[in-house]
Amino acid sequence: MKYTKKSFHFSIISCLLLAVFTVLSQTTRTSNNNINDITGYLMTLYFVTVILGVIFSVLSIKEVYHWKKYVGLGINIFLFVMTGIAIAGNLQDIVEAFS
Repeated sequence: MKYTKKSFHFSIISCLLLAVFTVLSQTTRTSNNNINDITGYLMTLYFVTVILGVIFSVLSIKEVYHWKKYVGLGINIFLFVMTGIAIAGNLQDIVEAFS
């Protein structure tokens, strides 16, 4: 049950971070505020929480049944796949820009 709870908590934290840095990225940016820095730190924290969530989800597979295990596994895998697709798309755009 220990990995199940961690997996579930990391999935909730990842969803909240995704919502927060999406809202922050839509704000007006000037050189006078630190919104860019805060958004960058939150994005880094988001990547770390998604990776840790997937690791704990995989470790929780052999634990006893609990609904949090399957919710955490589903959310973490979904966020991991969507983040991977977004990174791949951004890398493809960068390669096309320099070619």
